[in-house]
Amino acid sequence: MGSMPEGRKCVTCIGQPIDESKRLKLGKYSRVLSRLLSPLEVKQIMKAEKECSANQLRPEQLIVNGLPLKPDEMAELLGCPLPPRKLKPGRYWYDKESGLWGKEGEKPDRIISSNLNFSGKLSLDASNGNTEVYINGREITKLELRVLKLANVQCPRDTHFWVYDDGRYEEEGQNNIRGNIWEKASTRFVCALFSLPFPHGQPHGTRDETSNYTTVPNYLEQKKMQKLLLLGLQGSGTSTIFKQAKCLYGNKFTAEELQDVKLMIQSNMYKYLSILLDGRERFEEEAVSRMNGQCSPGQTMEPGSNGEASNTSECIYSLNPRLKHFSDWLLDIIATGDLDAFFPAATREYAPLVEEVWKDPAIQETFKRKDELHFLPDVAEYFLSRAVEISSNEYEPSERDILYAEGVTQGNGLAFMEFSLDDRCPKTETYADNLDAQLPPLTKYQLIRVNAKGMNEGCKWVEMFEDVRAVVFCVSLSDYDQLWLAPESSGSGILLQNKMIQSKELFETMVRHPCFKDTPFVLVLNKYDIFEEKISRVSLNACEWFNDFCPVRAHHNNQSLAHQAYFYVAMKFKDLYASLTGRKLFVAQARARDRVTVDEAFKYIKEVLKWDEEKEENFYGPPEDSFYSTDISSSPYVRQE
Repeated sequence: MGSMPEGRKCVTCIGQPIDESKRLKLGKYSRVLSRLLSPLEVKQIMKAEKECSANQLRPEQLIVNGLPLKPDEMAELLGCPLPPRKLKPGRYWYDKESGLWGKEGEKPDRIISSNLNFSGKLSLDASNGNTEVYINGREITKLELRVLKLANVQCPRDTHFWVYDDGRYEEEGQNNIRGNIWEKASTRFVCALFSLPFPHGQPHGTRDETSNYTTVPNYLEQKKMQKLLLLGLQGSGTSTIFKQAKCLYGNKFTAEELQDVKLMIQSNMYKYLSILLDGRERFEEEAVSRMNGQCSPGQTMEPGSNGEASNTSECIYSLNPRLKHFSDWLLDIIATGDLDAFFPAATREYAPLVEEVWKDPAIQETFKRKDELHFLPDVAEYFLSRAVEISSNEYEPSERDILYAEGVTQGNGLAFMEFSLDDRCPKTETYADNLDAQLPPLTKYQLIRVNAKGMNEGCKWVEMFEDVRAVVFCVSLSDYDQLWLAPESSGSGILLQNKMIQSKELFETMVRHPCFKDTPFVLVLNKYDIFEEKISRVSLNACEWFNDFCPVRAHHNNQSLAHQAYFYVAMKFKDLYASLTGRKLFVAQARARDRVTVDEAFKYIKEVLKWDEEKEENFYGPPEDSFYSTDISSSPYVRQE
């Protein structure tokens, strides 16, 4: 039975080596076995299968620094205070001085105990570096070099360092400790973010009794951190989804984070107002021009005259002189980029004026044409209507305020969080029938959110996320008629471009990037509620990419029109992804401010990762009655309309 998709599952085969291609199935029971035996019997059989000596790692399967390990070296490796976890057969390199360990030809994977004695010696090209900077005789990778520079380590070309297991470093031949690479919290943060190891404190004292390498290897019991990269254009909802995940999975906002959110809300309020004031000026000019054009030549007003036509200089978009003066002053500050110099210091002083301007009939008339103000977010009304409250020193953002606030941090840049999800499948027998059994370890996830600016500037951050398990790409459905600033292809300036087209181009860039060649993508189509309301007023054909959308209208209401449009957009992205990769794109629907839909989206992403892990383990693909589906419409975690 060793050739079966489930692996070797009959009791009589225990004691015989399993087919190495099925090793990942070792200790996992089949559905047939779970139906025939009790949970306790299944557990005992799986334990015997895992602990079978024929299936443990053999020394010759581990090649370290170019040479296979000997039995005593294997015992020393597995018995040291910090052994490598999830150890599998393969070729590795090991730096005896620093304890750095990694796969041959790759960056460091972890730090293990230093000063282990192996026959092989660390080679210069062990990690395939090309930086001309060396640590303990190994040429380091570009990612390591970036971390050294972030740690303010001076490392010109052809520099050779000695680095010790606690992070202290010195130049070769100088015998002078120059500092500690991982001393700063910011350096450790960057290392954690980019999957580079750093010491957490080396265990000292007496070693545990040397373990026999025939014991159950750690890689059968441990679960690796699953990294999810969250991307999307500004306004696509990535920040809201990130904050919802933070609230959903037990990560509370610190006092410092709440203060950052408060300042961000107060500053954004003036940006929203400036967009309205700029739009008001444009609408006023258009209205006055039309009114003047409708006047007969005899009514045309000469400068300084007091004729009846003097009223043509005012319209419903006109402000009184006092508010007009404030408007001009604020727009000048925004234009010169000096907003941060005035606010939040002047927030309380100008709050009553902000409220007065917002309530002025001219601004309310302008707001009625918000669809024409492409840079005005839909949360503007929510915050501007509470200007005085938000501007007070005593203001504390509510949970709703935090979710509605644009961005995650004031800089709106890189942010990450860790959380866990229950891996048990609700449709398995053991989930319901064996409630007293010990729960399996929860899979840990790291959600990394990068703003669109970092993605567009030459994709400078992307190569640091080559080990992510999935890319979660957010697109706002309601962006199909919106315009946004985009750089010209010549690089000489900027122009206005349809925002959905921009999302498509960014998506295409990410999919084509070599770092994500084998990484599954999950597309989150966000803001379905806004999309549902807009589609009845503005045709989907407003976006050139969707000019062939022809909905079936007979006996259908607006909701079904939105549903047709949603599936059309999803298929456009799925077809694009298939044409670029030959693979299937996973799609989820969300309303980021609705916590339930965000939770459903993350559960769907979890199922996608499980299916992706299993598809290569099982020659015949997922079983027909598998709980994990590759089709969004059949997922239990996607809301059915």
